[in-house]
Amino acid sequence: METLDAITKRRSIRKFQNKVVPKEIIEQLIDLSTKAPSGKNRQPWRFLILQRNKKEELVNLITRNIQNRKEKGLDVGSCQTSAKAMNEAPVVILVFNPFSRNEEDYNHYRLLTDTQSIGAAIQTMLLAAKDLGLGSLWICDIFYMHYEICSWLNRDDELVAAVALGYGCEEPYPRPRKSRREVAEWMG
Repeated sequence: METLDAITKRRSIRKFQNKVVPKEIIEQLIDLSTKAPSGKNRQPWRFLILQRNKKEELVNLITRNIQNRKEKGLDVGSCQTSAKAMNEAPVVILVFNPFSRNEEDYNHYRLLTDTQSIGAAIQTMLLAAKDLGLGSLWICDIFYMHYEICSWLNRDDELVAAVALGYGCEEPYPRPRKSRREVAEWMG
């Protein structure tokens, strides 16, 4: 697939086939993700690949926390939809920033730079997944329970996002996008 095709045809997939993604493809996606640009070449991404039992444990943890938050009257965003997608997907990749909590001189600008770099790595992963015939879903709802997830995994780095991966069994229509005129202005 050409790059421009991957960009225009990529969709957020929430329904997946019950089909294993070969380890070699997952490794290729990780390798490609690390080719993304990063500020000062810090490469501030760490990927944790969850499959089978570990993925089920994650989904169960999220489901329990959704219920706990609801009982306390707390917002859960679209966590239920995300948990369902993660449950169906054969692979969930958690993305961490190892620097944000472990560097003494970490500041707002470094956080912004690292967050942009991690976003570029995730976008690279999503486009590569599309090119390799996989569906993907970039999930930020994990913010609602990042402490619980990091505690369960015994990690002290910052959880930034999750990506559900697998062979999609849906082809969503293109979502509306703002026009160029709404998002860009010319000067000079």
